[in-house]
Amino acid sequence: MNSIRKKMLNRTLRFFLTTFIGNLLMAFLVLKAVQKGQHSFSAREINYVLLFAITIFVTAIEVVVYWSNLRQSQLRQAALNEKLQEVLKGEKASQIVLPKDDPFYELTMTVNQIESHDRHQIHNLTNQGNELKAIVNNLPVGVLVINRHREVQLANPATVDLLQLQIKTDPHPYTMDINQNELQALIERTFETKRSHHRTIHLKREPSEKVVEATVVYNKQVHHHFEVIVLLYDITEAWTVEQMQLNFVSNASHELRTPITAISGFAETLMNGAKNDPDKLDEFLRIIQKESRKLVRLADDILSISRTQSGGEQSLKIADCNLAALGQEEIKLLHRGIQLHQVEVSNQIPENVKVQTDAQQLGQIIKNLVANGIRYNRPHGHVKLSYEEVTNRWKLIVEDDGIGIAPEEQHKVFERFYRVNANKPGELVSGTGLGLPIVAESVKNLGGEIRLKSEPGKGSQFILTFPKEWKPSPEY
Repeated sequence: MNSIRKKMLNRTLRFFLTTFIGNLLMAFLVLKAVQKGQHSFSAREINYVLLFAITIFVTAIEVVVYWSNLRQSQLRQAALNEKLQEVLKGEKASQIVLPKDDPFYELTMTVNQIESHDRHQIHNLTNQGNELKAIVNNLPVGVLVINRHREVQLANPATVDLLQLQIKTDPHPYTMDINQNELQALIERTFETKRSHHRTIHLKREPSEKVVEATVVYNKQVHHHFEVIVLLYDITEAWTVEQMQLNFVSNASHELRTPITAISGFAETLMNGAKNDPDKLDEFLRIIQKESRKLVRLADDILSISRTQSGGEQSLKIADCNLAALGQEEIKLLHRGIQLHQVEVSNQIPENVKVQTDAQQLGQIIKNLVANGIRYNRPHGHVKLSYEEVTNRWKLIVEDDGIGIAPEEQHKVFERFYRVNANKPGELVSGTGLGLPIVAESVKNLGGEIRLKSEPGKGSQFILTFPKEWKPSPEY
């Protein structure tokens, strides 16, 4: 402000001197003209002091008018300059209001319009930036932006979760965050080739490994600038399902091949003359019958697990069912296995208990759990069925005192074709490995939950909880 005032004083002083000299010269010329035209006018009659005073007075009036106009002009220029500075800084500037006859009116209106337009553009850009930030932060896809100096510019929460890192907000080398060799190599390859690349990468993390589809995009910008965008898609679930499908086909083929090979081999042996030996004939027929039953069980299990997954709740026939009678019926169907393994099975469900359920699916659940309790038991072991009632739910408990399941294997028992080890290391109990997966699918289909409690050498306990009043799941 002081510099503006000094400039105004300097300009006013120059104006005063120039105007005074001009006025004085003008007065002198007028005087000479008057003297030349009137011969009777004597120079002695002229009061030069008065003439000089009048010249100063006129000059002073002109200077005052000039100073006033200059001051108004400087104030308007200062206001306009201040407003433009606020616009450049992105600050909200107040409107400048002038009368229409003011010489700065048009300029002021133009500056006001520029400020309003600029504020509107900043508002739009801010909103767009906030929307983009909200979208990126809530994407289920990991997004990592790396500038041409290999510094991290942005990392959304999904990236932080997938990489399990605390990523700094300030620009920093991406190698401080990404220590996975395959991902680092993919990013460096994109920097070197200036082309986008992608591949499937397994991320080692806790508590379990993640499988991601990593896409590294080369994004060219103006003036030879560019950035690299890393997109991480979590495909763990899809990859797991795919592996389960591959394992299912592989295991099913193996389980089918074993009895088929045995049946085919013994049948061919009989046809080649062994049928003439009564002892061999009986032995081979028993083996063929045993292997045929394995095929039937495998086919039944595959059909059961397919039916529980594809049919859903639409195939259920819900009705009141006597739970004790249903349990006893399924136990009778397993009498051959009970005798073979010398296991005692007791049904401790009260006789008057009735539940709302699908008797066919619940019977399949009981049969598979009791069969497992018999198969994974020791001679003279026990399997027990019991019932408990809670507020609005009821529990079916199947427990045994057999070989039990190790803690590290308990989360795998519901996977298809998985079978736990027997007492001897590496030895598997015979079976298809589909019993518990069928149970889990059926329990879910009936709106229930299943829990496993087990301890090696002491036995296992399967606790099934169902609602007293069955209702269709909202997802159907």
